[in-house]
Amino acid sequence: MIFHGEKLEHHDTPIHDFLMDRFERHEKNDPGCLAFTTAENEQDSISYKNLNKKIVQISEWFVENGFKKGDVVLLAAHNNWRCFAFCMGAWRAGLVVSAASSQFTAYEMNYQIEDSHSQLILADAHTISVVLEASKNLNFVKNVISISPNPPKSVIGFETLTARLIRNLKMPKIDPINDLVLLPYSSGTTGKPKGVMITHLNVSMMMISCIRFHDAIAKSYGLPDDFIFPHELHFLPLYHVMGLFRALLTSYRGSNQILFTKFDMELMLKSIEKYSIAILAAVPAIIVRMVNSPLLKNYDLSSLGTISVGSAPLPDGALQKLKKLIPDLRIVQGYGMTEFSFATHMQSPDCADGSVGRPVPGTSMKVKKEDGTLCGPHEVGELWIKGPQMMKGYWKKEAATKELKDEDGFMRTGDIVYFNENGDTFICDRIKELIKVNAKQVAPAELESVILEHDDVADVCVFGVDDKDSGERPVACVVSKQGKRDLETMKAIMMHINQKLARYKHIKEIEFVGEILRTGTGKILRRTMKKAFLDAKKSRL
Repeated sequence: MIFHGEKLEHHDTPIHDFLMDRFERHEKNDPGCLAFTTAENEQDSISYKNLNKKIVQISEWFVENGFKKGDVVLLAAHNNWRCFAFCMGAWRAGLVVSAASSQFTAYEMNYQIEDSHSQLILADAHTISVVLEASKNLNFVKNVISISPNPPKSVIGFETLTARLIRNLKMPKIDPINDLVLLPYSSGTTGKPKGVMITHLNVSMMMISCIRFHDAIAKSYGLPDDFIFPHELHFLPLYHVMGLFRALLTSYRGSNQILFTKFDMELMLKSIEKYSIAILAAVPAIIVRMVNSPLLKNYDLSSLGTISVGSAPLPDGALQKLKKLIPDLRIVQGYGMTEFSFATHMQSPDCADGSVGRPVPGTSMKVKKEDGTLCGPHEVGELWIKGPQMMKGYWKKEAATKELKDEDGFMRTGDIVYFNENGDTFICDRIKELIKVNAKQVAPAELESVILEHDDVADVCVFGVDDKDSGERPVACVVSKQGKRDLETMKAIMMHINQKLARYKHIKEIEFVGEILRTGTGKILRRTMKKAFLDAKKSRL
């Protein structure tokens, strides 16, 4: 059985043109209306009119300084409206934006800069030292720009890009089908992270699909097509496709986005009360923290009607706590992947509780058993998806791309699911072994590679275990070369990996074992190792 979302008309307008036309309309309908306000400093805001101007200035700066269509630039900063303007300006100049986690170490940042061949990097006060260290021996990096005041002498200030007269320079012609707009990096199940090639067509079609979906929901509640919420909170990181796409979608609507530099629980609660926020987009880790926060009772959250949750399943315990705290609150879950630009499934009001909804407009899905035959309702199998938002492929990895697709163009997700008679889809488990720490992807293979660099490590297996604070946490089972199992060796191994990788990838628990169990072809029996670890832990309680 194959399920299809509603038919979707073809839309291939370059994403910057699509949105900048809307910004002009917002300004015409409401002169001076704000596009972004910084949550920590409300004086730092920008109108849609000025945002459009800065996008044009940035794009012309790129052209004047010799950047060519297809060049890659890197975003390595915390949330800031200047990051959004930078992305839009880069796209107008025909450039590709690759975003890196603001938590990356120089080791991780260097890999993404080098693999993507990024020629310019946008940083801030928190990331500038890491960026400079990571790029110091890479001759192809032309410029480093900082959005923070008083940057180092070797760094260009962001104002240089925008403190200039507009000359109406000719911009490159965009081929929406083939020209890339984004190059996010996804932690694959094996090896290092891979660049995901997202085209203008991918993003434009994803936008149209989401607009169609949300318009239908608004209509079901009796709201007009052009209805918008005056303010929306935005604390999801812009370097993640979920955060960036939500910023694009909200700017299309015309709301003022209250943009958090970093997530802050009390500031979020204050802002919900102050701006009478009706809809909140969050990841499960934030919801878990929210329902357990003693601050909750200090604020009026009665305006909150819906929380939209993505990136990972919301634990049922947190869901029930939330419903007790706010009885009329509606929880909407969705499903997506970096490789699909943002989302493939969303929940509408008539979808079953606990599901991630049905395929969004333009998207098709099927569920396969291990023998390749299709599943029927309530039969468990692997989810395969096809849609216009599907990536062009992995950056410089054609073989890896081909391995993902079947003869009908469906891409495997690695996730185990089932669906009901209406196509409501329920996520059961995942074949791929990624660990989700606060909604961020952690590849066991990457951690194993770094741990194996330590002189005292003969073999290692990394897996994720449940964690009430972060969703999951990485655990390492280690075989010591010298048979050492003492605390000093454990601390040395932890220090080795934790100095090289971002905090959310840190190993906080190591179990010394006699061997790492593997298949006949050498693949780690990760699930078996995890079960043995958990069983041993239970027996010690």
